[in-house]
Amino acid sequence: MQLLSRISDDLANAQKQDPAARGKLEIALLYSGVHAIWAYRLSHWLWTRPGHYRFVARLISQVARHLTGVEIHPGATIGERFFIDHGMGVVIGETAVIGDDVLMYHQVTLGGRSLGRGVKRHPTIGDRVLIGAGAKIIGDIVVGSDSRIGANALVVHDIPAGSIVTGVLSKAKPGDIIA
Repeated sequence: MQLLSRISDDLANAQKQDPAARGKLEIALLYSGVHAIWAYRLSHWLWTRPGHYRFVARLISQVARHLTGVEIHPGATIGERFFIDHGMGVVIGETAVIGDDVLMYHQVTLGGRSLGRGVKRHPTIGDRVLIGAGAKIIGDIVVGSDSRIGANALVVHDIPAGSIVTGVLSKAKPGDIIA
């Protein structure tokens, strides 16, 4: 996707997801979650290039973390129309995978549970997932598409598509509403 087209898509998505957004200029200048995504897209592009760009990619991600309060590892894979509302305190680990049209609120962690190198340690989030403020999704697990993760939920097991999860998850099967 062309750079200007991607920027326009990110701005339109933020305006769609946030009813408080008054316009694209306001979003472009004032939304730290959007700034973090833009920095991620640049650092990820560098991370995936042949050559020795990974240090620069990590440097960009750390500067963005300092400026936005959002830490996204450049090795993570993030789909289209991803929006972080309010941003502050979000952590997305190196092997995390996030699908398209995901809405994430502040203080969410997509973290690892193992210390292994070169292995998948972070969650995979399906398409059209909403992740509430303060949720912690930990380990190499899958959150199925069209699921909703409630505020402050702790998720350490796979979540079937279309699920609603709140609290601390023990186990889930398709169609469960976990509270």
